[in-house]
Amino acid sequence: MSMNISGFGAGNNYSYKSINTKSKQYKAAADEYLDDVIAEEAMMTPEQKMLYELFGGREAHMRNVMSNFNSDGDFVGPGGIVVPGMYHGRSGSVDCSTWQQLIPVSDEMRQKMFDNVKREFIQENGIANGNTTKRSKIFREYQLSVKKEDRAKGTWTLQQYEGKYCSAMYAAVEAANPNWQPGQPFNSRILDSVTRESVESTLVQSGNTFVKKTSSGGSMDIQI
Repeated sequence: MSMNISGFGAGNNYSYKSINTKSKQYKAAADEYLDDVIAEEAMMTPEQKMLYELFGGREAHMRNVMSNFNSDGDFVGPGGIVVPGMYHGRSGSVDCSTWQQLIPVSDEMRQKMFDNVKREFIQENGIANGNTTKRSKIFREYQLSVKKEDRAKGTWTLQQYEGKYCSAMYAAVEAANPNWQPGQPFNSRILDSVTRESVESTLVQSGNTFVKKTSSGGSMDIQI
């Protein structure tokens, strides 16, 4: 016996009782997930479709999906874990050049990042440790301190500074002890002369990142 389960039609023609399809929240959720929802429905057995409808069908499914977006249509994830403006699409479809750009970042936030890099470099003897790092907290604090349009670009910029701070500390320790290897203890006083200002004074912009100046005043890209 065939079963006719209502609610399994074309996505654009679907009628909801409790969802405002003109809202930015719905439009963002639909753009990102509706095709997947329809594809899932098409693969359901009649029994699965019946249960699906009993639990609210597509309307309930889309309400759940919409909970990952705010009223402006920004993806914020479960419980708002993602700062609005920091999501670039599931497939990375957004051109990276639209947000991988260098923009001014406040002295305060650059100093906080420098202090964190130095603290963790000393604490972990130069080894990055994802279990103890506080960098995510600094990035989030920065993101919430600037307008949405600058969050991704500013975070990219702060990441570039972070890498150069760390590189400068490696160079200082290796200069004092050429045999030093990351993970080995070192005299933390070696880093007394490494300041945020001293590192930044050696940097110049090259495209969407920073490189170190050469003695002739040019630039040299050093990746560590």
